[in-house]
Amino acid sequence: MSLFIFFKDLFFRNRLNDPTSKTVFDHYFFGLKYYLRKEASSKDFAPILNIEIDVLDKIATSYYGQSFNVLVNQERYKHFIQELEYPFNESLSIETIIKLSGFDNNESFAQYIKEKV
Repeated sequence: MSLFIFFKDLFFRNRLNDPTSKTVFDHYFFGLKYYLRKEASSKDFAPILNIEIDVLDKIATSYYGQSFNVLVNQERYKHFIQELEYPFNESLSIETIIKLSGFDNNESFAQYIKEKV
């Protein structure tokens, strides 16, 4: 009987996750670095997970303490800082690194920094 319980537990732990779960969100958002896409927004990301925008914001708020759009910019900023630290990026301009980090332009990056402070 304990072998049955073992496999049952194994099945439930490894079954396909509900798209509203943190695991699926993390896979697409962090694992595949969704936040680096230029079109990254709750309107674009919700259909990827096949959920409503309200549910998406609820996931971001409950697990990360902020709205989805704020989370996108926060991760873009972290990525920007990481890119600055890599020695092979020395020849790139700051503007190029800003764009590679997902920000539209210098102004959107500066606006995020002002809001952050």
